[in-house]
Amino acid sequence: MSSQSIWFAYDPNLASSIRTRLTDTETSDLWILDNVTSTPSPHIILDKYLGNPIQQITTKKSSEHENSYDPMRGDHQTIESLNNFLRRQCWRSAVDWTITYLIKYPQDYHIWFIRFACLIKLRLFQTIENEFETFGNLNSYTKLPFCLRLLHAELPIYMDSNHFHDGLDRLFRLLMITNTILSILPKDQTQLWHKRRLRILYSIANCYVLMKRVDLIISVIENQIIKNESIEQQIELYLLIVRILLQTGDDFNAQRAFDRALNLLSSKENLSKEFLSTKELFSLFRNEFSSNKLITSLQNPMELNNHSVMLLYMSKMKESLDLYEKLIRDNNENIHEAIIYNMCTIYELESFRFTQKKHDLIDYISKYIGDGFSLTALKL
Repeated sequence: MSSQSIWFAYDPNLASSIRTRLTDTETSDLWILDNVTSTPSPHIILDKYLGNPIQQITTKKSSEHENSYDPMRGDHQTIESLNNFLRRQCWRSAVDWTITYLIKYPQDYHIWFIRFACLIKLRLFQTIENEFETFGNLNSYTKLPFCLRLLHAELPIYMDSNHFHDGLDRLFRLLMITNTILSILPKDQTQLWHKRRLRILYSIANCYVLMKRVDLIISVIENQIIKNESIEQQIELYLLIVRILLQTGDDFNAQRAFDRALNLLSSKENLSKEFLSTKELFSLFRNEFSSNKLITSLQNPMELNNHSVMLLYMSKMKESLDLYEKLIRDNNENIHEAIIYNMCTIYELESFRFTQKKHDLIDYISKYIGDGFSLTALKL
């Protein structure tokens, strides 16, 4: 059976097994359970301390600094410390923190998810793959969180293009299990699993976009819309189709999908931010920069970034750069790798002194960012 055909699949044996557990199992934990005598205990594969690359650039290599205490290092084994690392995007410190904790509590699967999510941010995919192998057969777990199962399914897609089909096979299997569970649940208990099915669908869409198989993902999404999803989810799916089609240059069908989403609204006044942001994407695609009247109120970094790109394409380089610099200086939470990458690109276009400007930028952002920041954003 091909992975795509699993979309329509229904497993009667799995359905029978789930029915027998409906009364004594939480709805969120209705997963396939293989006949196993025991559940494996996953374990950490130890690696070296990951360090802080930004700090290594800004700090002089002296024995005094080398021996000084690094407050972002994951030495304090409290959940509050972990939450602090995550808030400050200190992915390396968070990974270091999980080592000691998971050695003591290997069955805490939510901490495993945090560890793997941080490792993905750091692009250490092989470490995740090796540690997932210590879990054994995931079908032997009932309490494994959905987010961890989905991450396991997505992992081959993160690794490289040679593993795309492995990822799709895992994702479509999750989808088959989800469809089967939805088929037997009472309607008043299906909301959570509908959201999970939608999340799986987004992952499948991302993979097909990477494979440049837009025809397949559009077909899958349209089948999802036909499945009597709520109006809100149908709108969300149509807007997803718009974003996918604009990436491939299909303006005509993207507009049709947008109009279908618009027709599902009870009122066309006071459009949501999702609709307004999508309109901005059409402006970018159609080179309608001069006619764009700043559709949104520019309240979040994504909107400001889109407008800065428009200014750049209108040959207003200085205005674009000023907006970027104001964005990160007004609120240091807006320091994002994509925004810094765009700023560094403009520096290279704007001045022969771009190297010095980049180093000045490093000195500024090093005061606010965590150790998870990628140096590739600085284009050094």
